[in-house]
Amino acid sequence: MGAGYLRAPWGSLHYRSAGDEPLDGQLDRGLPLLVLLHQSPLSSRRYRLALDGLADFCVPVAVDTPGYGSSEAGDDEWDVDRYADVAWFVADHLGVERPWLFGRATGAVFALHAAARRPGRAAGVVLHGVPVYTEREKADRLAVFAPPWALDEDGDHLRWIWDRVRGEYPWADGGLLTGLVRDYLDAGPDFASSYRAIWRHDLHDSARRAGPVDLLLAGAADRLVAMHERALAAVEHRRAVVLPGATDFLAEQDPEGFRAVLADTIDRTRGTTR
Repeated sequence: MGAGYLRAPWGSLHYRSAGDEPLDGQLDRGLPLLVLLHQSPLSSRRYRLALDGLADFCVPVAVDTPGYGSSEAGDDEWDVDRYADVAWFVADHLGVERPWLFGRATGAVFALHAAARRPGRAAGVVLHGVPVYTEREKADRLAVFAPPWALDEDGDHLRWIWDRVRGEYPWADGGLLTGLVRDYLDAGPDFASSYRAIWRHDLHDSARRAGPVDLLLAGAADRLVAMHERALAAVEHRRAVVLPGATDFLAEQDPEGFRAVLADTIDRTRGTTR
């Protein structure tokens, strides 16, 4: 797995990629660029185990959302427009006119809105777990869902974060929970900037302007599977798949299954078989 930084107008944008070859060299092989956007308040670390497998059929670039992982965001509050345009910044920086876009949870909102911001430019779009909230749910979450954690000299903030992620994923083992705590720490005390952005955003408007996405992906054991029916109704799509047993962390718990579903989707569009 490789990694690096792109210099963006707002600061450094961190990414992970496959292997050690420079991205320009990977793109010279004629494979499509795949920009992967992660769920919040996590990071591109969640894709690290899948990247080398994805490189069989694309050039995967998993970016840390500005303000998360190792990416800078500056001091401004970001909205969905700005988060979505990160995908186009990556594509433009690499000289790719028609990238594929993949997004998970909050990243799915950003990927969908990126497609809406530049209709017809994406070669394809895959959304994994689309959070489709009612207006009442948005208001409730803005009010109480993600208060900042407070630094405590005795380390009690570490217990607060641990208890939060364990409460969200009670089935997770200690290794996964430790990785999630690390992502929370990287995001800083106010880890909810991207949450606030999607709770203030009209996803249905993005869906109307984006056109059909190639795949709506869900996992049967995913916390967002309860919203899958809403996503099917809200987002025009060519295919929808629910993977048995798959959780929020498909890319790291089953990287081969993740690779297979993306390979199948991209190959369908390119008219190839694998």
